[in-house]
Amino acid sequence: MDDAANHSPGRAGLILLAHGSRDPLWRQPIEAVHQLLQAMQPGLPCICAYLDACTPDLPAATQSLIAHGVQHLIVLPLFLGTGKHAREDIPRLLDELRRQHPGCQFDLQTAAGENPRVTALLAQLAIEAVGSTEALKHTDFK
Repeated sequence: MDDAANHSPGRAGLILLAHGSRDPLWRQPIEAVHQLLQAMQPGLPCICAYLDACTPDLPAATQSLIAHGVQHLIVLPLFLGTGKHAREDIPRLLDELRRQHPGCQFDLQTAAGENPRVTALLAQLAIEAVGSTEALKHTDFK
């Protein structure tokens, strides 16, 4: 039996978009997010993409998802904030991809680091870091 939901024209897929680095260890946290996402949502087409120094880039990741029947591409920038890349470079790349793939829908999400849950988690990590530093426990900053 054919799964109509997986072949419908509006099938959604996710691109986890990160900056990129020449250092191969830099990719590990990004790929860990991808692996967790796939474990939590095994049917969701998802791929990592990078702006610089890593492959695949955004156009190649887009092409890969389209080749798997995705026509609604959701781009989640794994950035801490909305700097020049998120404000200018990524929208410009998406405009070009929209021209190249007029039958597809592209949705750009807000940078992950601006999500209040991510902000709260970072604050919690900072608190835990201070709590684990014995010397700071006895320091009074005002």
